[in-house]
Amino acid sequence: MPCPSTLEDTEVEAILAKADELVTWAGDVKEYALQQALSGKTWAGWKVVEGRSNRRYVNEEAVAAKVEEAGYSPYEKKLLGITALTKLLGKRRFDELLTDLIEKPQGKPVLVPETDKRPAMHTAADDFSKENEGRNKNV
Repeated sequence: MPCPSTLEDTEVEAILAKADELVTWAGDVKEYALQQALSGKTWAGWKVVEGRSNRRYVNEEAVAAKVEEAGYSPYEKKLLGITALTKLLGKRRFDELLTDLIEKPQGKPVLVPETDKRPAMHTAADDFSKENEGRNKNV
């Protein structure tokens, strides 16, 4: 596969238009291959292995009881999330009490089709071109 930096602009644009579809299709191919392998099909260079898993309690109530019996608290105190707290207090009361304690950080940049309803972000290139425009006017 060619390195993305060696692609022509039109090639990048064509790939971007199909990227989500390709990712979905590749996932479907992987799932199909797995199901076939589980049914006995062999794929050259591939094998089925047991995936990773996380430990879990068999019985949470029994675990809590044992830990409490040993003199410890098995529970953690955790602040409700913003949505849950808004629901608890109601939007108006939430805003009254907490507006100055809430921030909404800038989202991670995402490349989307022009038809997306969100406004375009200003990029470093935009800032640089504006800075150069100002310099060129002063010359």
